Amino acid sequence: MDILPYVRPGDELAATRIYADALIQKLRPFFGTVEAATSFLAPHMRRDRGISAILGGRIVGIAGYRLDGTGLFEPKWRHFRQRFGFLGTAIRMAGLAFLDKTDEDGVLSMDGIAVSGEARGKGAGTALLDEIAEVARRAGKRAVRLDVIDTNPRARALYERSGFVPEKRRELGFLAPVFGFSAATVMCRRVDAGSGPA
Repeated sequence: MDILPYVRPGDELAATRIYADALIQKLRPFFGTVEAATSFLAPHMRRDRGISAILGGRIVGIAGYRLDGTGLFEPKWRHFRQRFGFLGTAIRMAGLAFLDKTDEDGVLSMDGIAVSGEARGKGAGTALLDEIAEVARRAGKRAVRLDVIDTNPRARALYERSGFVPEKRRELGFLAPVFGFSAATVMCRRVDAGSGPA
């Protein structure tokens, strides 16, 4: 398996489908289906904000991150409005703002990680997280941050094995029925800027 510090040209649609399939619980309130999320998000992918896992020449995993104010997907208000109209856009942007992570000095925030079914159990998730840590280190960050929802214990176990520790819990409150989960745990992995691999 090869881990690339970017998304290859031509892999945008396949990468977004893997991402949307894995993260549909968070995306469903905004897009409804994996197909709708994929078709909307793929054209707005920042390939330089993604780490790819390649197996047999095909992309099988992706991890996104935010750096210098940009993340893995960067659709603008006008793109939402073209698809969903004014009211639909306002509702979606309000919901996405609730899920958005605030930038924190010295911390690299992840935009999600996803591995296709065929590659699960082959080390893709761990390798992607290790490469994200390297990106953070090269950028001079002291930590990588991600959120894991309370209905995904398998993902949390992966993160813990990869050195992430829980820092705080965010309750969704009245929005829990909309998203189908009640809380998310913020987890961080320390990195040493300028040093070699952990």
